[in-house]
Amino acid sequence: MPEPKPSPPHLIDPRILKAQSHPIRASILNILSEGLSSPSRMHRRMEDEASLRLISYHCKVLARANLIELVEVNVSGEHIYRAMQRQHFNIDEWMAIDPRYRDPIITSILKQISEDTGRAMMEGKFSEIADSHLSRTPLEVDGEGWAEVLAHMDAALAGILEAHAKSAERARKSGEEKLAIRAVMMQFPIGREPTRK
Repeated sequence: MPEPKPSPPHLIDPRILKAQSHPIRASILNILSEGLSSPSRMHRRMEDEASLRLISYHCKVLARANLIELVEVNVSGEHIYRAMQRQHFNIDEWMAIDPRYRDPIITSILKQISEDTGRAMMEGKFSEIADSHLSRTPLEVDGEGWAEVLAHMDAALAGILEAHAKSAERARKSGEEKLAIRAVMMQFPIGREPTRK
């Protein structure tokens, strides 16, 4: 009899799951996943979502939950925060989020992807390194094919995060300056285009 397939590791802390259920906190955690930031800097990116006062409040809530930490208060009184851990959902954790909050979380991530790609284009970064990757792959799959594509993406993400961790360790030893990059993967269903007559 074959061995049962091990379940995927729990990648997200339940506190993050609860925090991500709030759209403003989800946005704060997403921004801090990129690196250090402050409520005022986050407000410039989120001004259509929340006031500076509300962002500052939610930063304090996240800090009390040990999801983010205050790194410093600079000379101008700006509070600088960082995320305590990287965020990932497995399917059970995603389904545990109140359905009305899922779309705002997705919207927040897609907005960041749009900002990242727009900035990279404006800075001429897309063409700076010859082997940068950009692809769009329309597919048609059955139920088993959907699961196969998802499994390949899960494996790719695990490898990408391992490369990130190894890079940090090598750079710590060598002093080499690290390159800021974005790796984006998506898999989603889409309606068929109407047939043209």
